[in-house]
Amino acid sequence: MIDKNFVAKLTTLPEKKKRKRVINPKECQFDMKDELPLLFRAFHNAVLKFNEEVGLTSPEDRIRGFEATYFNAKLVQCLRELFGNDLKYGKYGRVILFKNGYVCLFKKLNSRGLPMNIRTKNSVSIGNQLQGNLFNCEDDGSSPIVIFGYSKDKLGALIRPRIVYIDEERLKWTIEENQIVKTTGTSLDLFPPQPSDRMSIKPSALPPKKKVE
Repeated sequence: MIDKNFVAKLTTLPEKKKRKRVINPKECQFDMKDELPLLFRAFHNAVLKFNEEVGLTSPEDRIRGFEATYFNAKLVQCLRELFGNDLKYGKYGRVILFKNGYVCLFKKLNSRGLPMNIRTKNSVSIGNQLQGNLFNCEDDGSSPIVIFGYSKDKLGALIRPRIVYIDEERLKWTIEENQIVKTTGTSLDLFPPQPSDRMSIKPSALPPKKKVE
């Protein structure tokens, strides 16, 4: 015989509380209007540094995960140059930006726009925007979580940086880089010049032209 009181207790168990929800990406764009362009600048600067420095190690000498680890290091370096002490290390070595009431994580994304990580209790909580101390003591447990993500193409290039918001373990909305430029009207150099293989010579270093008699 089924205990009715037991069934009643199961149906009345409190659900885990959610963090503040961000229904519309425009809300995030408004709250983070000064920070979003800097995130994209940091990404492009990191890609530039990565491309310049990774070639110093021969492919045959690179251990498993070398490129991913090296790029993450360059990204952290460039983020710290722009955000300083607002950039923190949290649980499990996660790099976290606490800014304007948001928790921003950094992840490579899969084809569905979701973070590429092993499914754990903590990652499930993040993917469901659940309250709790998921990062470190600075997290109040209620701030919304956004992810600055990027993709990798078939040639290994790091492309399409964007902001994603995930809840119920599904992609809810995305902020693309061109939306930031259009909305803010920023003149930031989001695309730093790529290094050229050609060596430039200053005019002062050129030999003097011979006079025609």
